[in-house]
Amino acid sequence: MEEKKILGNLHSIETMGTLDGPGNRTIFFLKGCPLRCLYCHNPDTQSTASLKQISPEEVLNTALRYKPYHGQEGGVTFSGGEPLLQGAFLHQALKLLKENGFNTCIDTSGIGDKEYYKKIMPLVDTLILDVKAFDAKSFRDICRGNFKSFQRFISKLKDYGFAGQIWIRHVMLPGYTDNKGAMEKLIEVIEPIKNFVERIEILPYHTNGVAKYEQMGLEYQLKGLEPMDPKKAKDLEIYANKVFSQALKRSQEIVENRQKEKLKEFSEREIKVDEDQEALYQRFKNFSLIAGLDSEVKREILGNIKLFQIKTDQFVFKSGDRANYMYIVVKGRVKIYQYTLDGKEQIFYIYREGDYIGGLNLMDYTSYLYTGRAIQDSEVVAIPRDIFMKHIYTSPVALQQMLKKSFERIRWAEELIERLAVTNATMKTAGLLTRLSREIGVKTKEGIKLELALNREELGSYTGLTRESITRKLGEFKDLGYIDLIGNRVVLIKDLEALENMAF
Repeated sequence: MEEKKILGNLHSIETMGTLDGPGNRTIFFLKGCPLRCLYCHNPDTQSTASLKQISPEEVLNTALRYKPYHGQEGGVTFSGGEPLLQGAFLHQALKLLKENGFNTCIDTSGIGDKEYYKKIMPLVDTLILDVKAFDAKSFRDICRGNFKSFQRFISKLKDYGFAGQIWIRHVMLPGYTDNKGAMEKLIEVIEPIKNFVERIEILPYHTNGVAKYEQMGLEYQLKGLEPMDPKKAKDLEIYANKVFSQALKRSQEIVENRQKEKLKEFSEREIKVDEDQEALYQRFKNFSLIAGLDSEVKREILGNIKLFQIKTDQFVFKSGDRANYMYIVVKGRVKIYQYTLDGKEQIFYIYREGDYIGGLNLMDYTSYLYTGRAIQDSEVVAIPRDIFMKHIYTSPVALQQMLKKSFERIRWAEELIERLAVTNATMKTAGLLTRLSREIGVKTKEGIKLELALNREELGSYTGLTRESITRKLGEFKDLGYIDLIGNRVVLIKDLEALENMAF
């Protein structure tokens, strides 16, 4: 028996969209929406009935035709209506697009066919999330929807396999959500997905769709409501982004405080060495780092070490800790990692018996940029910095071992960089600007002036972003009042605190 072909109910196609996702995009507007928003400007997309149908293969063929115009950032967006309402079709279309190298985006209200969420979300690069309202009553009044269903959707996004970026959008209604209190509620609502959020947009209510209601013989529910003042909407958008950046900072501080509390336990894990010095010497003398040193030097080093027992998931050190010791793994495994700017954990290395950590940090006496954590019960030797500087830093034999290991790690890092997916552009760009403010920033009356030696494309490469991405983010930061742009090579930072809040 022939398998039934999956088709999608199509409203229309836009071939060169620039507002619904990054870059230039081919946009498929699908029919059907479970909500009835008072301000809906496309009521003709609400019904699932459609004279046009399209197959996933036809979606791919259309997208391939326009792919040359997408550039590095662009791709395909599914909008509506509510695209998640057509789960089976959307899944098959996204699967074909990803197999052919397309960047994908869904514009959704978060209320659709739950059966397909786990199949769809891993295939989505950008989610444009329309946040209609911020509590049950308002959600019901404004869009006739169930707020709990929306909350459940965003709280489970990670469980559904989503690992992309989110653009938050909210249509601001005069007299409903046009105030600072509403913007604060918006930030509370999106708290579960804060590490995915790449931008927050406030769209001023307009009446451009009223004529469609008249053509369709429908009553427009907001008749007489004046359009939202665009300037007021922009001011509240800036305020919402400010509140969001502050919330990010508070969240990070909570995490760091918890980590600090755990690290206080580290000193309590020191193993009291009962072995005599000879036994200790025999046990550790063949570590590669000190194997080539004179026996007397080895004995002095080993006479000053500390031996720690680290349980699974306990920290050896964390990002920001001052390098007071060189750590050598005696037993077990320790992962070296850092959280990417969008909150994901990125492992750089897994250290095993005989591997050592922290040489460069001890030489410069700088803080660790990454975190070390046991992935199984482990024992770690800690060599104090003064002993390291006296006997290892001054030894050509030991430095040769360190140099060899460093080259191995550089090669590994180069391979890792090639594999890394692009992370949150907002946080990457904010991080770049805050670093540059410390390194080359000049304080002026107007703000911190950065005279850059890099063009936009080079800046993008420095952050792991495309030229289009870095240009777009700089433009957004300018609109939000965080920076000003003077030509192509000068950036004036006007709100360093806002950037710092987003740049951890």
